[in-house]
Amino acid sequence: MGIAQSMGRPGYPGDRQAEPSTLGGALRRALAGYRRLMDQELAVAGFTDWRFPEGRVLRMCSGAAELTISDVGRRLGITWQCASKIVAGLRQRGYLEVSPSSADGREKILALTPRAAEFLAAQRAAAQAIEARLRDDIGAEAFEQLSGLLDAVAGAGGAGTASDLVWDSPALRALRWRDAHDRGN
Repeated sequence: MGIAQSMGRPGYPGDRQAEPSTLGGALRRALAGYRRLMDQELAVAGFTDWRFPEGRVLRMCSGAAELTISDVGRRLGITWQCASKIVAGLRQRGYLEVSPSSADGREKILALTPRAAEFLAAQRAAAQAIEARLRDDIGAEAFEQLSGLLDAVAGAGGAGTASDLVWDSPALRALRWRDAHDRGN
């Protein structure tokens, strides 16, 4: 079974049985499928102990600037208490080191551990593997069209507008077929 088929498998969060056929529903199902595939890839690499949004927190901490728990909360749009709980879990499992800030004793500076660096490398490799399998499943041209469509939905600058896209493309035909197949048509 190819990646395109496995992403729409019933029984996962956001499956077609739970909501009517809409673009929003399709995007939610795609995200749920992508997260499931990422979980599988990371488990194969030995990372079974991560939870959403911990990968994002680790990516934030990998930047050049010092990052505090408050920074994590602001960037995720959550309270300091929630950010502190996420950081505590990452620290407990060996992904982050926490040290006092020299500028403000109340703040804590976050630093990645070697395990976190391994996780981020595995996450990048997993994303590349998922993308390569999807590209193989639907073809390079369809993959580029799908990426362009998603960029248009996201409002990304370089992709042009939705009206610039080729609407009778292999990617969109595959998506329409999958949509009809899932509805039982």
